[in-house]
Amino acid sequence: MQLTAYRTVFAGIAVSTLLCAAGAQAQESAVAKAREAVVALLPAWPKGQANLEEPEGSAVAVGDGTWLVTADHVLGPAAAAMIRRADGSVHPVEIVSRDRQTDLAILKTGAALPALEFAAEDPDVAERVCAIGNAFGLGISVSCGVVSAVGRGGVGFNPVEDFIQTDASVNPGASGGALVDERGRLVGVLSAIFTKSSDGDLGVNFAASAPLVEAVLNSVATSGRMEHVTLGVALELTKLGPEPAGLLVRRLEEQGPAARAGLLEGDVILGVDDFPVSSVAGLRGRLARAGPQPEISVRRNGKTEVLTIKTK
Repeated sequence: MQLTAYRTVFAGIAVSTLLCAAGAQAQESAVAKAREAVVALLPAWPKGQANLEEPEGSAVAVGDGTWLVTADHVLGPAAAAMIRRADGSVHPVEIVSRDRQTDLAILKTGAALPALEFAAEDPDVAERVCAIGNAFGLGISVSCGVVSAVGRGGVGFNPVEDFIQTDASVNPGASGGALVDERGRLVGVLSAIFTKSSDGDLGVNFAASAPLVEAVLNSVATSGRMEHVTLGVALELTKLGPEPAGLLVRRLEEQGPAARAGLLEGDVILGVDDFPVSSVAGLRGRLARAGPQPEISVRRNGKTEVLTIKTK
């Protein structure tokens, strides 16, 4: 009986090992396929304005494969750009729109590329992800890690931030590349490296969230540019205390979106669509990625209320 029990346990371990191996192979296959949607981006800078430290960047094919997303800072002063595919061929792209507030730019190419699917939701903290980009201009490569945090805003890189933070290795040249989940879906576009005094990767890297990227892409496709939401309020951070941090409404623009939704002076904005916000940049990021009628939770007279903002 004891021997039989051991055999049963060993068989279970063997089956588990096979299942884990199959899962790992499926992930590797999905990420390898996702790699085909990322290309090297070659900005055409004006004479004397080349970025010698980061001469190349990355871009990600989305939608029908003719749309590309990249980090706006990769383009810098360039008025034109080309992409280099995995086979070494170089093709011109059209710079359709640039949004410096989110540090995202939308490009268009004539020949469709394999495109990445947007993840419907933010990844979970500690979920495994992979960064795909043209690190140091060496060509498209992959590095993997985990999600360190989601909904990062107020980091200080852009006026509008909704970052996925990851420890997956990201280096100069990978900006504009893809952060993908185990299914090969796009969860973010690589944007920034928190390096302090060095250009090396210290494991604190940021990607613009997929919902923010998709919101920018949809806005550009319909109106030609990113249309940012403004509430029409003057805000300040709440003071330290026992209650959750938020943004105190000091003034309201008459007939602005916030006033029309019923916000009052003295209200404290706590979150957007159930996600907490405690900085103006964080609020801007969550509004930028939200739909046309985001729900704002506010603290009023010690109670929490939910108000719907109509942005259009």
